[in-house]
Amino acid sequence: MFYLQLSLLALGAILLNFNVVISMLCIVIFLLITWKNKNLNARKTIICVIVFLVFFIRGAYEQKNNITHLVNVENKNLELVVSDRFDVNGAYVSSIGYLSDEKMLVSYIVKSEEEKKFFKEKFWGGKLLVNANIEDISEKTNFYSFDYKKYNENRGIFKRLTINEIHDVKNIDAMYFKFLTLRNKLSLQINRELTFDKSGYFQALIFGDKGYLLKDDINSFKNLGTSHLLAISGLHIGVLISLIYFILLKFRVSVDYIEKIILIIVPLYMLLSGASASVLRAGFMIIFYILLRRKNIDKLGSLLFTFLILIMYNPLLIFNIGFQLSFLITFSLLMSESYIKKSKNKFHSALRISVISTLASIPILMYNFYNIVYISVFSNIILVPIFSVVIFPLVIFSYLVFLINVQVFNIICRPILNIAFNIFDKIQELFLIAQPIRIGKLNIFLIIVIFIVVLSILINLNKFKYMNAIYGVLMIILICLGAIYTPKSYTEDVKIGKESVLYIRENKNNLLINTSNNIQNFYTDYRKKDKDYDIINQYDLLLNYEGKNKFDYLLLTSVKKNKSGYSPDLLAKDLVGKVVVIDSLEKKLQEVKDMAQYKKIDYIVLKEDTEMKFGKSTIYYHNKKVRVKNKDSEFEIEVDN
Repeated sequence: MFYLQLSLLALGAILLNFNVVISMLCIVIFLLITWKNKNLNARKTIICVIVFLVFFIRGAYEQKNNITHLVNVENKNLELVVSDRFDVNGAYVSSIGYLSDEKMLVSYIVKSEEEKKFFKEKFWGGKLLVNANIEDISEKTNFYSFDYKKYNENRGIFKRLTINEIHDVKNIDAMYFKFLTLRNKLSLQINRELTFDKSGYFQALIFGDKGYLLKDDINSFKNLGTSHLLAISGLHIGVLISLIYFILLKFRVSVDYIEKIILIIVPLYMLLSGASASVLRAGFMIIFYILLRRKNIDKLGSLLFTFLILIMYNPLLIFNIGFQLSFLITFSLLMSESYIKKSKNKFHSALRISVISTLASIPILMYNFYNIVYISVFSNIILVPIFSVVIFPLVIFSYLVFLINVQVFNIICRPILNIAFNIFDKIQELFLIAQPIRIGKLNIFLIIVIFIVVLSILINLNKFKYMNAIYGVLMIILICLGAIYTPKSYTEDVKIGKESVLYIRENKNNLLINTSNNIQNFYTDYRKKDKDYDIINQYDLLLNYEGKNKFDYLLLTSVKKNKSGYSPDLLAKDLVGKVVVIDSLEKKLQEVKDMAQYKKIDYIVLKEDTEMKFGKSTIYYHNKKVRVKNKDSEFEIEVDN
């Protein structure tokens, strides 16, 4: 319990420099635990004071120094170090590099097929002599958009470097750099030589590189609440260690010697797999548990000790969503260990683990993604065992075969992998019938209330007070319903694709005026993109932020493809309640009418000199112009024939 108190104090001390509200919550929880346990003697009190001061100073130092030391420049010759691979999409390549030891985003437009092939297959790290521009990372475009600028600032990235010309590419001979880039080299080898539809799983599960996964696969895991299976964490390292124990014990190697081998392998694997937040948590937790076990430190103590070490090393990790989820879920499971052990059977145990994991993740997921993936309670029970017992070991075994002999891999492993992934995908499809519930953006105070309620639910579950836990769940539901039906009224000019569309919110209803369209990929040579961006991602973000499943009204004022070309797609995806078309455009928008009839969506024609009421807003069509008026604003839109 003392490690928990120290962790809360350390977290509160660091957050005092960044977020006073959350900091006060941590300190209040610390005081409540201290008051209940009454376990602080003079020595422990002094330790608590020292920990608070040390972590407060560390957080203040990080806040003060987490700034850029570079200035914006154009057409300057620079020496850039890149230790990661370049992500290649058409002629556009991007990565993360270092300039004067400062991390930054790097992008470049290749000039030829040969240059593209070099970055796609042969570059896994090195020194680039370039002519480039340095600029600030752009602010977020729309009110609902992911704040990419803030996200990068929390990673210590403030600038974007755009390469104009590459003068030379040099190797870096340092041993550490070569080991660091070995991950990229092996990952590129898989991409180049392993011709298999699901080869992206190899890079993701072995090297922590999810850049090769198919978009549909990533979305499936996200919508089922099983994304943690794709991020190397305790489950994957646990399976790896189990395999090491299993193999070496067969050769009668002593447990002490096996643990020494693990203490060598785990740190190397942490580096090789990208050293993400979840990898660091799992790896250091195992290392500290082995090293400190004889000093009576248990798994929970090992977790909290790892937490203290990591946030001391890099306080900005507390803003990493993966770090938050990894520690909070693992902490909740370890605190509920006795409750889980009292399960009647393995299925009952899996259900309890899944419920606790889902509950623990709710505040973080609601704050960042504005939805609840309730199906994860059930999907994790089925998919996690299949993934950890079948898919992951099969991928590891197949990769080892691939390294030894590609032909053997093609003859034996490929068919087995196809069958395994096909079955796994079919099971996923059954769960995907239940989509996440969109809640909408909640303010930080409601998130804190939900966090406290979740905490009380977990405490009541551990005390087998199921009725109290149910009351807690009902309270979360009421909070979410209250947030969804809270009156909202505003008009926003939203940039989607290359065009602007208008979005109006009137209490429970919303209106979208025009849709923009996907940017067409006309190139047929090396510039043709492998991955096209679909603006449905923008609409999903907007609906999640608003807590809406569809747009109640879609008003079309243009026949131009770039302005309304995506409207049939929105109708086809059941994301529109009613579609309104200007009468002079009706014939030219026949595809929209046909789709509306097919999907049984209300189709309304707005005629000349007529108006339509939308909440407190009035939409009036006259003389090739649509006038939208409400109490806060008034504007006109030209009708494009």
